[in-house]
Amino acid sequence: MRLSSRQRHFLSRLLDLYREAEAPVHYADVAQALEVSPVTAYEMLRLLEDKGLVRSETVRPQGHKGRSIVVFSPTERATALLSELTGGTLSDQEWEEAKASILEALEAGRGTDYQGLLNELLLRIPERKSPLLFAADMITATILVFYELRDTAAAKRLFPYLRWFGPPGWAALYSLVGFSLALSLVEKANRRATSLLLSYSQQFREHLDNLTGGEKARLSDFVYEVLRAVGL
Repeated sequence: MRLSSRQRHFLSRLLDLYREAEAPVHYADVAQALEVSPVTAYEMLRLLEDKGLVRSETVRPQGHKGRSIVVFSPTERATALLSELTGGTLSDQEWEEAKASILEALEAGRGTDYQGLLNELLLRIPERKSPLLFAADMITATILVFYELRDTAAAKRLFPYLRWFGPPGWAALYSLVGFSLALSLVEKANRRATSLLLSYSQQFREHLDNLTGGEKARLSDFVYEVLRAVGL
């Protein structure tokens, strides 16, 4: 089944909310989470219901005498489809091992320009099947390009924006596309690296849409770990 990036985003967020609440979700809560109007959320959830990915039911809120409300929950088919589209979900152990591998490589390259690791990452990024690992490699490569420019005036102006990618929220991860563009405009930037990062940016955005809230939080924390590892 083909889903647009927007449809995957709605379905993924509904799944997050459903798992957090352990109960069907009101469409207004989906709207709030995605910063869209309740009407937009309702119509999208109905569309996903037509595709067999969402089910709806009318319930009366517990302890209330008011009118009934419509709530939604993902079907088993939705969970299977998202897993297929995203290449499966990494276990905690798999993520920790992948993260440790990157951080160990950064530690081993301390005092160098990290060019060997950067080249490895740029070749590996498009081969990554896991959206979480794709994003982790993309973030690491972007930071390494910045590290190479750290003493330039342009990089010093960009540095505060790099901090946006870390905690307390993960929403700024989407700004990575703009940050890659900004790096490509710096005169002394690695042209090959910035061109490749820009070519991967749309796929990065689509992968981010398919990550759960927990996975995005992992990435947000990972940014700070990489920054510390390279001394930024």
